[in-house]
Amino acid sequence: MRKFLGALIRRERLRRNFSQEGLCRGVCAVSYLSKIEQGKVEAGEDILLPLLRRLGVDYETDPAFLARAEEAVETAYRELLSGRESLDPFQGARTWLEENRERCLRSPYLLDVLLLLSLRQALAPELEEFAAVMDRRQYALYLVLRLENGEENEEESVREELLRLDGSAFYTIFAGELCLWRGNYAQAADLLARGYDLAAREGHSYLMTHAKLLLGNGYSATGHRDLMLSCYQVTRNLAACLREDRWSAYIDYNTAASYLEWGMDREALELLTAAPLETDPLYFHKLAIAYERLGRPEEAMAALERGYALLDGPGGPPPEDTEEWLTSGRELLDLVRYRLEHPDYLGDGTYAGMMSRAFAHLQAHMGDGFVRFHVPYMLEVLEAERRYKDAYQLTKKYFYKRD
Repeated sequence: MRKFLGALIRRERLRRNFSQEGLCRGVCAVSYLSKIEQGKVEAGEDILLPLLRRLGVDYETDPAFLARAEEAVETAYRELLSGRESLDPFQGARTWLEENRERCLRSPYLLDVLLLLSLRQALAPELEEFAAVMDRRQYALYLVLRLENGEENEEESVREELLRLDGSAFYTIFAGELCLWRGNYAQAADLLARGYDLAAREGHSYLMTHAKLLLGNGYSATGHRDLMLSCYQVTRNLAACLREDRWSAYIDYNTAASYLEWGMDREALELLTAAPLETDPLYFHKLAIAYERLGRPEEAMAALERGYALLDGPGGPPPEDTEEWLTSGRELLDLVRYRLEHPDYLGDGTYAGMMSRAFAHLQAHMGDGFVRFHVPYMLEVLEAERRYKDAYQLTKKYFYKRD
């Protein structure tokens, strides 16, 4: 903990253009301040607090507040690493940390708060300069955040570093999900199967459920219907034990999306209407496609309107949805609408341009499964434009690489 304070002191000193001699005069020797800043010694509060005060940092010392902050931080870590991020204890802890952010950032929990509040968000820029003084738990979460926000070209090395540091169930499943997102299905299956076994040994039922669901998604993407259904059934069984009904709706949605890919349109519609995900615009996108293919345009248009309403309604989309996701969702709804309103959509350049932009956006910002679902629509455009070489390259990229 004190090593982090040394890094904080150095950062604030340089920001204020203080010399080491000017900062530590009357408090400690310059050589000792240098060791503090490098994390080579752990000084006491009798030295650290005067240094922080000179830098204008009102360091939090209230015992009651610090005890509450510690409780919130530990609850957040425990729930996160057990796969219970969506449940009330984690959400409550995170809300408290957000509400008390400024005080927490002047406390020993600065790094933990920055890390926990950066989940599913942009990486806090100041975290990089503290990486060298993070403890093992903090650094593992920092690597997760780098993977969530990083470039694909550095992904493999960071993922390997993460699993060397901590190969427990949470991080193994996270690495598997990342591989799944990138379309590395063989590696994803290996990591997710290993993560499932680790979660079972560690006693984390939510992580087991999540891993099995992701395995089912991977088998869906690679066309292994029986393995997909087997994994999804295990997921349903686990979810039933946890009394988590939401999992079944996600499974039905994913299965329906797979059925649409495989031309099983009636089966897809049955699943989509039996277990609606009425808070997800992409659910209505799939529902509209099912109606479209079955020759029911009015019902398809009604489904699209409900999808648009989720994006544009008073409450707006869910707050966790990223701008890239929202852009893709709107583009995909627009494509179905254009097809419904223009039966000769392949006869003009408007649809081709819309499809090309949407497909490029999916490739840049969304997972491989989202892209793969729309490959046939992109191929349709390329073939209509007689771009056969491009069609071949696209087919080769997405359908010859099944693991």
